Amino acid sequence: MRSVPKVDKPEVLASNEEIWIEEYRKDPGNSTKKYRYRHRDIKEALKNETGFKCIYCESKIGHNTPGDVEHKIPSSVCIDKHFCWENLTIACTECNRRKNAYFDEGVPFLDPNEDTVEEMVEHLGPIVIWKPGHERAEVSIRILELNGHNRAQLIFRKIEKIEEVNNLFERYQREASPLLKRVLEKQLISMADPTSEYSGMVLDILEKKGLTNQSTRSP
Repeated sequence: MRSVPKVDKPEVLASNEEIWIEEYRKDPGNSTKKYRYRHRDIKEALKNETGFKCIYCESKIGHNTPGDVEHKIPSSVCIDKHFCWENLTIACTECNRRKNAYFDEGVPFLDPNEDTVEEMVEHLGPIVIWKPGHERAEVSIRILELNGHNRAQLIFRKIEKIEEVNNLFERYQREASPLLKRVLEKQLISMADPTSEYSGMVLDILEKKGLTNQSTRSP
């Protein structure tokens, strides 16, 4: 998990948000009116915003895992935010299912669009933990099970990424050719780019190895 800046509201939502919410309030049981936030342009904008990743676990979203448009604050809590752009994000099915309708006004779920996530969480290998004193981070990580519990497939994929980074870094260290060394360094830095899979974890690995680049940090 890492901070993700919010992109501009897509035109289809900017043009229709007020009409859609008015119609939905009048007929909340109508599926067509309820699920207009799944419009292709809205979903594509959210995918582009996160780099085609789940905003929480950073797994890439693709054909096999299409991703779910997720309400940060559930509509059952605030129907007025049902089509609110700032309340919409995209998550993998596993994270969306775990978060479900969580809402606690006193302990809000982490919002990577608003929160400086890097100040609240840290990476220990493939698992994510919370920094001391950050209750919201602890609650969010425990609910999403990003600390390893019952997320075997996620942990396995992150271990593969760690091995890939470590192998490439070892090659980078051994390389005698200045040109190839620069190419390998660029490749490593690109793996920590905000749009890359598990980039929060990769950035942490590279920082510990003393290899960082300002462009890999979230805005």
